Amino acid sequence: MYCPNPKCPDFVATGAHGEYVAGVTTCPVCGEYLVDTPPPATDAPREETHYTDVEPVFQTSDPTEVMVVKGLLESENIPYVTTGAEKFDTFRGALSPMRFNPGAGMVVFLAPTPVADTVRQLLEEYEKDD
Repeated sequence: MYCPNPKCPDFVATGAHGEYVAGVTTCPVCGEYLVDTPPPATDAPREETHYTDVEPVFQTSDPTEVMVVKGLLESENIPYVTTGAEKFDTFRGALSPMRFNPGAGMVVFLAPTPVADTVRQLLEEYEKDD
């Protein structure tokens, strides 16, 4: 069984349609119904973009703000990584490390250097809209 969705995050990341065992009817990644035969290969070259330099573009200790910024960047298809987000533990209470160290709960968003200024501008425009 194969996922035919060309926009499936698995396909986008690997360039190959996900293959699943018999009995699985939907793609666990995107929810698309699976097909019996692999979709035909496309001859269109995939655009490969690798960034080696990143820089901080935003930081916050507000869990709600983290989700808003993630959603904003993802909706604009802007690549990013975060540091410190692993400290937001749902089961222990958001920002539980901050009880002992105020700096421990900071989430820092990092964007590729070529798009960092664009990200900052986007975030500034969003703040003005609030």
